[in-house]
Amino acid sequence: MRYESYLVAVEKQVIAELSPGDRLVDIGSGDGRRLSRIMNAVSGISCVAIEPSVGMSEICRQTVKGEVYTAPVEEIDKLDIGLFDVVTSLWNVFGHISSDARLGALENIADKLRSGGKLILDVNNRHNAASYGRLRVAWRRILDVMYFREERGDATYEWHINGKVYQGHGHLFTPREIESLFAKTGFSILRRLTINYKDGKISQSKYDGQLFYVLEKL
Repeated sequence: MRYESYLVAVEKQVIAELSPGDRLVDIGSGDGRRLSRIMNAVSGISCVAIEPSVGMSEICRQTVKGEVYTAPVEEIDKLDIGLFDVVTSLWNVFGHISSDARLGALENIADKLRSGGKLILDVNNRHNAASYGRLRVAWRRILDVMYFREERGDATYEWHINGKVYQGHGHLFTPREIESLFAKTGFSILRRLTINYKDGKISQSKYDGQLFYVLEKL
C-alpha cells in the first residue's frame, strides 16, 4: 500500500498519546479501519466516529465498535455527542476544509473537548523539503515570508485506483499558517514533529515531512 510506512508511523504516534479509559472522537474516519486498529491497541477506549461521506460511513459502521455519524467537521457542533478526552483528525482532514470554514471547525472541535483534552492531527506541509526538494522549499519559504498568500497552498492531484483516475484537491499548510489557527482557537502545542511520507521517519525539523501535532485545549 502506498504511504503505508507513513500511516503506520502516524498510528503509533496517536496510540502513544492515548490512555486506557479515554473517550475518543475521530473526525474523518473513512472506512474505520485505522480507528479500529487504534482502539484495539489501547484497552478501555470508547469512541465516536464522524465521516462526511455517506458511503464510507456505512462501511465504517461495519468496522468500528462505536457510534458513527455522517457529518462534515464544520457541522459537528450540531451533534449531541458530549465531551471527549481526545479528538483525532488525521490524513489532512483540515486540508479539505474551505479556508473560510477552518477557524470555525477548530472552534467546534474545542467545544467538544474537556479542559486539558488533546487534539491530534496531521496536515500536508507546504514546506516539506523531503518530498518537494530543498531548493524548491527554500524558495517557497522566502516567498511565504515576504509575500504570504493562503491560496498558494491550494493543490490539485490525481488518485490512480484500480486503473481509474480520480481528481482530488487539498491545501498544503505552512507551519506558521496552521499554528496561527491553533493560537486563535485556544490550543497550546504539546508536540510538533514531521513524518516522512515515503518511509515514516520521524523528525523534529519543520521541513522533513508532513506536519503532525498534539495540541492541548487550554
